[in-house]
Amino acid sequence: MKNILLIAVCMVAVLGCDISKYVNGGKNDNANTAKPTPTATTAPVETPKPAATPAKPGVISILKKAEGKYPYELKLLENAEMKARLQKLMGPDFAALKANWDVESPIEIVDGIVRTSGCEQHNCGANIYYMFVDIENDNINVYHVSSGTQVYSERLKISLPKKFADELEGEE
Repeated sequence: MKNILLIAVCMVAVLGCDISKYVNGGKNDNANTAKPTPTATTAPVETPKPAATPAKPGVISILKKAEGKYPYELKLLENAEMKARLQKLMGPDFAALKANWDVESPIEIVDGIVRTSGCEQHNCGANIYYMFVDIENDNINVYHVSSGTQVYSERLKISLPKKFADELEGEE
């Protein structure tokens, strides 16, 4: 009997908590009927935009700092700008340069002219490419020395420093 009485008291307590919504048609005179007033809002805070990713340096700025490095270290022939320029300069002959650019010389800079070379493995004497880049005038020349010398000039033929001219003359 005690248990039934305890259950009845608990039920009354639970039901009594929310009985106010059923009394007076859901109106409770003691209820707070004041409506909340809108609060002042501030202007929305702009989300900061991520900083723009810096543009990759151009091939000329890369070459300015390349003294002593090998073209493969810079991925020079894979560099999008260099590749596009060489393809335009050499046309279908670019594929042969790329295929035969196996053994490389380190990049050397004399009087603002960059020089590097690449040749066919075990056949450098008969099939070598020299690449010259005039840093100041942003101009590329490629010399292909095989049975003769084929010169590819992007704009003008670069005036080579004596050291480079002598080296090239020894190849021809």
